[in-house]
Amino acid sequence: MTIIEYIHKYRNETFDEVGFNEVDNVILSAISYVDLDEIVCSHSYQKITIEEAARVFFSEYIEKKNIMISYKHAIKIFEEIAKTKRYGKLFLYNYCYIGDDKKQFSAVTIELSSDLVYVSYEGTDHLVSGWREDFQMSYMFPVPAQQHAIRYLDRFTMSKKRMILGGHSKGGNLALVAAMYTNFLVQSKIIRVYSNDGPGLRKAQFESSKYKKIESKFVSIIPNYSLVGLLLRHTSNYVVVLSSKRGMIAHDLLTWQVNDQEFTYAELSVFSKILEKSMLEWVNKYDDFQRKMFIDSLFKVFERANVQSLVEIMDHKKLILKLILESRGVDQTTRKMLREFIWVLFEYAKDYKKIAE
Repeated sequence: MTIIEYIHKYRNETFDEVGFNEVDNVILSAISYVDLDEIVCSHSYQKITIEEAARVFFSEYIEKKNIMISYKHAIKIFEEIAKTKRYGKLFLYNYCYIGDDKKQFSAVTIELSSDLVYVSYEGTDHLVSGWREDFQMSYMFPVPAQQHAIRYLDRFTMSKKRMILGGHSKGGNLALVAAMYTNFLVQSKIIRVYSNDGPGLRKAQFESSKYKKIESKFVSIIPNYSLVGLLLRHTSNYVVVLSSKRGMIAHDLLTWQVNDQEFTYAELSVFSKILEKSMLEWVNKYDDFQRKMFIDSLFKVFERANVQSLVEIMDHKKLILKLILESRGVDQTTRKMLREFIWVLFEYAKDYKKIAE
């Protein structure tokens, strides 16, 4: 069954009756994509239920075309869970959103019971600044979103509640990094960290004592056609979920298949196995400076084409290719890498735009 069908099946079962599981984790990880500004407070002193937050949100919500699938489907999940006994009465608080040309970060806290919370970290949204941070993870640490993720978690220092952390896409990486680098008082309260098809870590962080300290609590879930979840260095003990779609669209949570209270498991596709090997070779082949040169060149092209979001890439296709060909100070190898990578992004943006419309 689908995630939406799971929501319907367990709509009248509280978490006391049917315990929290990996599917619930994915559902709650999507909530941080929803724009809850001026609906959910930025502190813990005033809380609002999912049911009430959804009522306010949908009273003002206007459906838009050309928004990222992650947003579109997160809003669908939010709408469905608000109607249920299982999720509707859960409290939301500590909402945070920061988005500009340098960084993109969002998180929200979801209270599962009087002594347990789920901290949901948002993945990459439509802003190019968010995607820049994803790529910057390959040559620098911490990127701004990771710093915000750690600070956000540190606010729980005086809390007595146990904690589950999770996120989709970049949000999965933020959940892991926050768990690794938060203070020891907060870290002692963490019982599980979920990365739902989120990128891995740089070598230094992956091999660090901080990662080893949190490793036993860490769960990496990826679809059988994973791309994002195989970036950088990552655990080999990931859970592979069957997706109803192939290629990049498998990154979308609503394509993940459910078998009652757990996911339907699968083998990693040949596509993803090849990608996993290629990505590790790429990381080992180029040093931080070379990776930085490639990424800087890529985003300079976006800036010159005045591309602010991923969904605009298809609208600027010819100009972007022209700018790559005209790029000055870029060697042939980097120009070739740019051209090949841009074609991948075109396909990615085309798929997203087709479904969003």
